[in-house]
Amino acid sequence: MPDEIKTEPEVEEVEHDQYLVFSIESQEYGIQAMRVQEISTVVPATKIPNAPSYVEGIMNLRGKLGSVISFRKKFGFIEKAQDEDTRLIIVEMANFPVGIVVDSVQEVIRIPDEMVQEMPESSRNKVVEEYITGVGMLETKLIILLDVNRMLESGVKETEAIRQAIGDIHNMKNQPPEKKESEVHEEETKMVEKEQIAKEQTARRKGRAKAIKEV
Repeated sequence: MPDEIKTEPEVEEVEHDQYLVFSIESQEYGIQAMRVQEISTVVPATKIPNAPSYVEGIMNLRGKLGSVISFRKKFGFIEKAQDEDTRLIIVEMANFPVGIVVDSVQEVIRIPDEMVQEMPESSRNKVVEEYITGVGMLETKLIILLDVNRMLESGVKETEAIRQAIGDIHNMKNQPPEKKESEVHEEETKMVEKEQIAKEQTARRKGRAKAIKEV
């Protein structure tokens, strides 16, 4: 079981035009703050066999298991070692917690609809563009706005596979541990010995009975 995460204060109730801003490769992105459950520091996740490369594994969210995905890996960015600024953004998909690993989290800001424009064709990242809803045009910076629903819906199959893996883990915990080959061999040897002893005892009893009859 992975270590339980230590959380930072949860995002307060927000409006639809408020966005949580985070960064990847010095570029700032925003997702609707109302979709964010909480923000956490990153802890090691338990790896899942055969999961996509961007799935870091499963986490323990106060006793509830959830998946952890890497934003960098999912969208083809070069991998970067995690540091003290790395954060886990917790969102939810069909009652299943999903933690998104990002380089850092900046702030929650309001970006009115009239300040959102389409992404210029020449600036689009082919991997990310299907998840982009627009660009927040602020006075001092541009923020690429993402649709977190599309991001998560693209991983429905992976999420279901993770659910299945988690179920398998629970089942394994409830099953008695498998015996080692040496233990199985030892038990088989003991059974053979018991059968041999039983045969010898039966033969001796028959021998005594025959001797009594002859007398």
